Amino acid sequence: MKNKISISILLLILVISGSSCGKPEPQPTIEVSETNGSKLEATQPVLQQGPCDNIFYPLALDNQWIYRLQIEGEDGQPEISELGLTVSEVNQSNAILAALDYDTGIVTQSTAECKDGAILNFPMTEMNLVFGDVSGDLQLKYNSGVFMPSQTDFEMKNWTNTWETDFTASGVINGSFDNETVTIDLSDSSVKMSWQVTERDVAIQVPAGNFNDVVLIKRTLTFEVSSLKTILEGEVIDISTTLILTSNMWYSPFTGLLKQEIDSATIRLYGINFPIGSIGKIELKSSNTIK
Repeated sequence: MKNKISISILLLILVISGSSCGKPEPQPTIEVSETNGSKLEATQPVLQQGPCDNIFYPLALDNQWIYRLQIEGEDGQPEISELGLTVSEVNQSNAILAALDYDTGIVTQSTAECKDGAILNFPMTEMNLVFGDVSGDLQLKYNSGVFMPSQTDFEMKNWTNTWETDFTASGVINGSFDNETVTIDLSDSSVKMSWQVTERDVAIQVPAGNFNDVVLIKRTLTFEVSSLKTILEGEVIDISTTLILTSNMWYSPFTGLLKQEIDSATIRLYGINFPIGSIGKIELKSSNTIK
């Protein structure tokens, strides 16, 4: 039963995190060159001047990233998939991202809102994973806060930043996994993110290469779920709950997100936090960013 509850919560995480808007489009040809972190040290990059030129989400036109997504399957073996992101359009206050799911060949488009080098609202397509068949309608409305501060803000606060982002989620999602059905009913559900810079100048290795200028940021996501309904061992379970998900996220300046790993995941029932299984990790496989 513990495994089934974990699957239901994982489904919820994956659906909300991949809630980018847009209709499927024909599969584009994405050519991405490898970027090695050591190359970034030789030349200090200078961002183009624009509202979406963020230090950790450099949303310049035609910038591209390919991520490797890894989730532990039911048999304990890792399940690997890939997601490609391309900045297809940049305007005065937003950037359009095309996300290509290499498993299905489906492309979805979503919008990132920007202001003075800060990212206000990002579609979180780096977590666009799928656990089983998912259908339904989900709207994630940005309310307030900042998704990622500007380089100027980081420097003014001497890289000790803490900040928050506030969203509201609504809609109904239906999914299935291993012949079990899950229905997630959201009615103006609160979604809050709390961020904190925890370390600088970290050296890490990902499939894209070695990076020595990395900033580690911890993000805690708190999600109020109005109704999570599933059938477990023949019994209908319908609960309202709070999901708390903490992630460690490694960023390289002017390249972007290098790695994201789940640190902890819990659900809160009757005021008690219950841990659920680890979800997986995301790593940058290759990138082509304009300096």
